[in-house]
Amino acid sequence: MAKSSDKQEREYSAPAVDRALDILEFMAKHPHPYGATELARQLKLPINSVFRILKRLTEREYTKQDPVSGGYQLSTRVFTLGMSLYTRFDLRLRARQHLEWLCRETEETCQLQVPQGDRMLVMDSISPETEFYLRVVPGSLVYFHPNAYGKSVLAFMDEEEVKKILPSRLPGLTSNTIVLRTDFIRQLEMTRKTGLAYDDEEYTSGIVCIGAPVFDVEG
Repeated sequence: MAKSSDKQEREYSAPAVDRALDILEFMAKHPHPYGATELARQLKLPINSVFRILKRLTEREYTKQDPVSGGYQLSTRVFTLGMSLYTRFDLRLRARQHLEWLCRETEETCQLQVPQGDRMLVMDSISPETEFYLRVVPGSLVYFHPNAYGKSVLAFMDEEEVKKILPSRLPGLTSNTIVLRTDFIRQLEMTRKTGLAYDDEEYTSGIVCIGAPVFDVEG
């Protein structure tokens, strides 16, 4: 069965599509313009292939060329494409009024996040009408471990599932970030007891967050 599966995977593979997606994902994470040569070096792809893909993406208006540097970056068409999907998320629509209420009550930025692979996806974010607030962009992918929302999800998973998601050594974003998985798993015990998770300047210095899991329609 394994050999048959490998054969099918080879038959249905599309290297050009994979390369185009690699380029788009790289650009999404690195917003400043990149030239074809630099993209090829960063992604370890053939320069001729990268150049052809960029030319086609630009023709289709998914990328644009910076008039000063000549480098390429994502265009607003990608944003439009993403927003067309964004409005279809039933969970986001159901949670919206509750986020708005919580934002008004606390005068703090309130978010809805869901797991996506080894990251948490920000599905929605509401900011208060105050002079200073934390701005979080919907569609962002953020780490589990220094994130109150990520902790609130991991706390109610089996430990083996947590170990599959998190490496033994975790990226340290600030001096407060827990970087050892064993220490992090111990911290999750308190979240399980209280139902609340905290980010005490672990993701960004000066920013503290509180997160809680939503298990079903009852909360």
